[in-house]
Amino acid sequence: MTQSLPGLSAPPLRLEFEPRMCGQYVANLTAGCSFACLYCPFSDLQARREGVPRPTVVDVSAISTLPAPPSVFLSSASDAFAPQAAPHTHALLAHWLPLGTVVGIATKGVIPERTLDLLADFRPQIEGVSVGVASLDERRNRVVEPGCPRVADRLANIDRLAARKVTTALRMDPLFPVVDDDRAALGALVSEGARRGASMVTATYVFAWGRYLRRMRREPLLAEACQLLTERAPMEGGMAFSVPLARKLQTYTWLAEVAASHSLEFNTCGCKDLRLHGGAPFSTRCRNASFLAAQDESVPSCGNRRGEGAGACQAERS
Repeated sequence: MTQSLPGLSAPPLRLEFEPRMCGQYVANLTAGCSFACLYCPFSDLQARREGVPRPTVVDVSAISTLPAPPSVFLSSASDAFAPQAAPHTHALLAHWLPLGTVVGIATKGVIPERTLDLLADFRPQIEGVSVGVASLDERRNRVVEPGCPRVADRLANIDRLAARKVTTALRMDPLFPVVDDDRAALGALVSEGARRGASMVTATYVFAWGRYLRRMRREPLLAEACQLLTERAPMEGGMAFSVPLARKLQTYTWLAEVAASHSLEFNTCGCKDLRLHGGAPFSTRCRNASFLAAQDESVPSCGNRRGEGAGACQAERS
């Protein structure tokens, strides 16, 4: 299902039901993303879908008329708090939250104060805000996530959200083998998230295919890491290369123990490797199970929709 606003020269703002995102609605305020993360295929796919050569703000002229979904994730193929997107993200939230929409957000941007206040005003409807930091190493981040804010600015989101009692997760995604998964480095990052007031930690190893894997292989910093992406992982929507399952299980199990030592919940996104479902000693639910349980809602399982929506990934293997 797609609901869109008619645009002139800009792509339309689309509210789409996405089975590969735990069966929920998604919205993107830009086609493409100015953060230009080296590992991300989805912003490029979205820009190509909309026929734009660079990150472009979508047509937001009729935000106030867009029907409110029961829940929405911001965002699946961009960042809601990239500089071009942030004002329009606020307008969208200001429209939907009073209408009862439950909101989940993942961002590597800096959330403006007025939007933080808005989220706090509707705290019971905020499933969670995941703040993306996979490494404290700024040299690594300048290469891998060249358009993103500094780590210190991203981590400050956690302080500001926690001060408003908005559920916040540290999102360590994606982790590159060798580059990011040294246990001392991971432990220091979890400790930093806990110190600032996060209540959850989520972590996922990088995955890639086709042109996006070749792009990463050309970056010297990631060359060794890419050599370890040797196993084809079944995902919601297709297949991709990632680290061996055994390495994932070892790292995630250890991270779950470290998180628990800080009284934090841990999960990984089971959508990104369906083999993790069943028997893993940590949560593989992508959504905030505690939040949904408190609302007496069923928690969607990520491993029960094999084959749906596979075309997007399958078409990009070459």
